[in-house]
Amino acid sequence: MSPCHSDLDYAGERLRLVGSRVVKHGKLKESAGEQQGDDAEGLLHRRTPRDTPQFAKLFYDLWFVANLNVFASVHDITGKIKLVSFVGYIVLLWTTWLMTTIYDVRFTADSVLERCCKAIHLGVMVGFAEIGTSFNPEAQIKAVFQALSLFLMVSRLILALQYGIVAFQVRKYVDGGKPLLVTAALHFAAAMVYLGTMFRYEEGRNSRVFVVWYVVGVVEMAVHLGCSQLTDVLTFVGSHLGERLNLLTLIILGEGVIILAKNVMLLVKDTYVKQASSSMWSSSLIGSVASSTALTYFIFQLYFDWMHKEESMSVRHQVWWASLHLPFHIALVLFLEGANQFIIWARVLESVAAATSKIRNARHSLVQAKPKSIDVSKALGDIMYPFLRKYQPEEVLETYTHVKETLTNIGEIPDSFWIVDESESEDGPMAMRWKRGLEELFKHMVDCIYNAFDIEAPEKDQEDSSGGETGLYSPEETTQAITSRFRLVFIYAFACAGIVLLFLTVMHIISKRKGWSPFNIIRTAICIVISVGLALVTTLATNADRPAGFIGSPWMLPTITLSYFAVLLLSHLPHPPVYTSGTRVKAMYMEVEKH
Repeated sequence: MSPCHSDLDYAGERLRLVGSRVVKHGKLKESAGEQQGDDAEGLLHRRTPRDTPQFAKLFYDLWFVANLNVFASVHDITGKIKLVSFVGYIVLLWTTWLMTTIYDVRFTADSVLERCCKAIHLGVMVGFAEIGTSFNPEAQIKAVFQALSLFLMVSRLILALQYGIVAFQVRKYVDGGKPLLVTAALHFAAAMVYLGTMFRYEEGRNSRVFVVWYVVGVVEMAVHLGCSQLTDVLTFVGSHLGERLNLLTLIILGEGVIILAKNVMLLVKDTYVKQASSSMWSSSLIGSVASSTALTYFIFQLYFDWMHKEESMSVRHQVWWASLHLPFHIALVLFLEGANQFIIWARVLESVAAATSKIRNARHSLVQAKPKSIDVSKALGDIMYPFLRKYQPEEVLETYTHVKETLTNIGEIPDSFWIVDESESEDGPMAMRWKRGLEELFKHMVDCIYNAFDIEAPEKDQEDSSGGETGLYSPEETTQAITSRFRLVFIYAFACAGIVLLFLTVMHIISKRKGWSPFNIIRTAICIVISVGLALVTTLATNADRPAGFIGSPWMLPTITLSYFAVLLLSHLPHPPVYTSGTRVKAMYMEVEKH
């Protein structure tokens, strides 16, 4: 007996050239209508079986984490401009991901054409990863911004083609073609806008036209999600949109875990490897690492504990729930980035304080000993060279050359300088030479510390009295620069901590349709108060002249973690008994629906 034709196929299933998502003309599933509530039932009763086509639901994923990881690893948030740039890039990436996702969860059918389209969408994501390393709206590179415009245009053109094909396949249905054609036209119009922005970028000039990218992306998202409530063809009923958003949240939390692991690796390398004789971590570092680990776990628990079944939400509530994930994910990325920065900055501050102490102690002891200049140079060299071996500079040869020149310059100071009281000649040329040498050595030590922890060293833009740029920080100025940068981390970390908790609460309110007893309302209100309180902590950093106090203390990250832990405990407190007609009835934290 000869084998059947299917046995001769190499693949398990033969691939079609163009696939169709239309599965049948039959009656719409009653379970879908029951699960979606009154809104879905109204749509079902307004349509006859042959009016609206039905589509099989598939699951497809795009590589979102690679872009997020690459961009976060090469773009440190060191100022307000870079913070805005960071948020803008995430908006572009997230809206592009969403536009492709909401097509996949509703209309994707496996075929040669669909696989080619998915390959192009993946290529767009790879392009995002490449462009992300040079994305800087305040220092625009013409080729980079033009390429990003083309990537956005190609993404929307492919979506317009895909929606157009589906519209052609359902052209015989009364309500099938028009909504899909409108959607395809919307994507085509967006593609043309992105193409138009490409011609506004010029070499050597920053253009503000990139703001159009953000506006168009958000408008696309709003229109698509809004239209899904108006027609059964574009509805998300029975799709995997909720699962995709849940998966993206897990990816972002995973990115936070990756950042934490990298920071812990830096701490281990800095202590156990470089300080074998004194390898114990400080209590503040231990508390920060433990708090960051627990915080990621608490956010994970709150998100999935509070998210009731997607089927329990109406079509309108489902759209609102999905829309809130854009600001929620932006705040979550910044929150995890800032919270993990607390760990690194704690160690940086400790290392800078140790470097400052070494320079000051050496200066005091050398001046008191009334030594010769060559002895001063040798003593400072005994401090600098072991330090440079411990914290390797970025430019090794250049740094060692500068340090050697500085030590040689100090060694050539006349010996008579050390006999005279330094306070009497602090404005003299030799005193300025000595002070300048110490500042140069201290600058190299701080730069090496920043390089060890992958932090971009602060640059000084002020000019000295001779009209040239000094490029050097004194110990006091370096401390101020570190404090200023850390204040920004403090502000966006605490602000996003409150925003994340607030959006978690709002999404919980949207998904929970029943069971709103007074007790549940009270604990929801408490969660909102805690979220607002965390956001208001940022007011401590609004006045730069105010003493540090809480800012820079070991309790910053533990405060956020304890707040989230309190919310987690509060959400799982058992519901108090309910007295009905004189009878004590045990109450539970009620499920949303009982199907």
